[in-house]
Amino acid sequence: MTYSEIEGIVEQITKVVSPEIKHNDTINQLEMIFRKNGYYTTREYPIFKMKDKPERTGRIDLVARKGKFRVAIEYDHHKLVKWKSFQKIIQIKPDVAIAIAGSGELEPNVKRAWKFREIMSCPVYVMSLTQRAYKKVSIQV
Repeated sequence: MTYSEIEGIVEQITKVVSPEIKHNDTINQLEMIFRKNGYYTTREYPIFKMKDKPERTGRIDLVARKGKFRVAIEYDHHKLVKWKSFQKIIQIKPDVAIAIAGSGELEPNVKRAWKFREIMSCPVYVMSLTQRAYKKVSIQV
């Protein structure tokens, strides 16, 4: 598994995401993309403890894995990628994270968390639904 393969998958994802497509339909398409590329997928991957609220549970929209390599995908309906999405993702320590939201921008508190090195150091692809574009961000912990 290589990170260049992920770049190709992310490119494929930009062609299918759209604000006009419903959440479940988008997840279906993402799941098909990963499966065509040899990944096993799990929808609504359970998270049993949130980092800041141990009594709270959650679910990651889609987790794809090939061998030990894991990709976590969270789709936010809002304009910005929410901190809650990253709280869920960091629980499974993925090799790559993909966050999808309307504008493809991060909430300010996500940026603050990165500044204080509170979240993972894996590559994160932040994708805009409206522009069908993405950017890769990585913060070393």
